[in-house]
Amino acid sequence: MLAKAAAFRLAAFFHKKNGTYIMSNLNRRNFLLSSGGTLAALAAPGAAWAQEAAEKKSPPPLYQPTRNIFVADSMSNFIVVIDLETGERVASFDFAIRPHVMEVSRDRPMMAVGSPQASFMVMYDLKERKMTRVNLPSPAYQFFFVPQSNLMAIGMSDCVGMIDYSDFTLSVFKQKFDSPNRKTVLDSFYSLLFSAFSQSFYVLEEEHPIIWRKRVNGMEDSEWDRLDFSNRIDTQRGFDVGVASPEDYLLTFTREDGNGGLIYFPEEDKLLSTGSMRTATNIYKPMLMPYIDNYTKNVMFGNKDGTMVHFDLEAGIEKPERFTVDFSPRIIRSGWLEGTWVLGGDKALMFQSFKDPADRKIFRFSAEVTNMWVTGDSKTVYITIDEEAPQVIPYDIRTREKLKPILTPGVLHAGIIRMGSNNSICY
Repeated sequence: MLAKAAAFRLAAFFHKKNGTYIMSNLNRRNFLLSSGGTLAALAAPGAAWAQEAAEKKSPPPLYQPTRNIFVADSMSNFIVVIDLETGERVASFDFAIRPHVMEVSRDRPMMAVGSPQASFMVMYDLKERKMTRVNLPSPAYQFFFVPQSNLMAIGMSDCVGMIDYSDFTLSVFKQKFDSPNRKTVLDSFYSLLFSAFSQSFYVLEEEHPIIWRKRVNGMEDSEWDRLDFSNRIDTQRGFDVGVASPEDYLLTFTREDGNGGLIYFPEEDKLLSTGSMRTATNIYKPMLMPYIDNYTKNVMFGNKDGTMVHFDLEAGIEKPERFTVDFSPRIIRSGWLEGTWVLGGDKALMFQSFKDPADRKIFRFSAEVTNMWVTGDSKTVYITIDEEAPQVIPYDIRTREKLKPILTPGVLHAGIIRMGSNNSICY
């Protein structure tokens, strides 16, 4: 087989004229450059076989939770996987949907990708490199992998359910969360919070101050509890976004009118409030997704005007600490063993001590920080920046210094970033 391939390669440099095979001057020069490699291959078939075998070796593993980072293109269908140790791209995907929703399990080799624009989602086994398409009754908006199981909670445009990805069955709970004000299939009038260890669903209504709660065990469908807050807060609008701690200890969520955040302790039926977060110069600014640290001891709220509110639950003080930042924040995270706040926003990234708001360092950019991911050891944060080169930029949270950027070939506009490990089970 090797000799036959070599013969074809050598014959390519000759052409037939008057019944005789001749070689032009150009082909003679190319022949001399090429024939050395061809004859060497004929003389050393073992080396050629080794090269051929190397080309056919198994692709690099995708399931490396602390080493591989998944980067979605916000302008196309592409997702790339980058090896953080080598900086090389080890895989790329096009699942025929825009990856607006993407999550990677923290303890299973499974990735989920969906979009509010699609009637299906994709689950991808990172070990087997096998894709499974799951048809949905309505578009996907939120995914939550359940630890130590093959289950994933899913929030769709008007309903919620659970996927068992051992056989990719979807169970949809019968209660709908819709509105007569719906105008398109893309509209959604609720936000789903999920408590991972207790497997509890909390649905925040957007139009009314009501939370629906369901505690499930596996795939069973039970009745929903209705939690009405209309007599406890000064608005008849509902709630916007939030996060649940993993063991049902507390929920954090924001008011839909943009005027503050709330902490709810389900077992005690206790409610804490940030108070008004509007400013004199700002009638309405959407609140940020609130943040719960890994130890469930600190909760942070913020709005895009730069007003931040911090609850130190460990200190037992119910009156929160307030401070401001001089840029418009978008994302709240923490790191380095939960001692440093990491805020990303419009043209800035800030590191700030939990204990001292004056102990901070800010990096400035030409555009907005679009996504952030903190590693499992809490030492590094990876960020993407809008309108910059397709890359992921790491920062050392301990030293608060920028590290070498990592290019993301195959992605034009880096958006969502995920890893198989991070420093907080809530995210």
